[in-house]
Amino acid sequence: MNLPQLPEPEPVHDWAEDLAHDQLVTLTRSHLAAAQRAAEATERATVQIGYVQLARDLTAGPEGGRGA
Repeated sequence: MNLPQLPEPEPVHDWAEDLAHDQLVTLTRSHLAAAQRAAEATERATVQIGYVQLARDLTAGPEGGRGA
């Protein structure tokens, strides 16, 4: 009677390497998402600062002081 030949189990180091790779990919994606959120927050803050500066410039008098 011929029994089917089962594949050899994957070596433990291959499994550990795959797990480490998956964790690295997950961590990298997490860092990229955090960096994207930080960049967007910085952009929003920069725009708000620009509006504040514009309002100050529009209300400043001819010599840079407050208008009359």
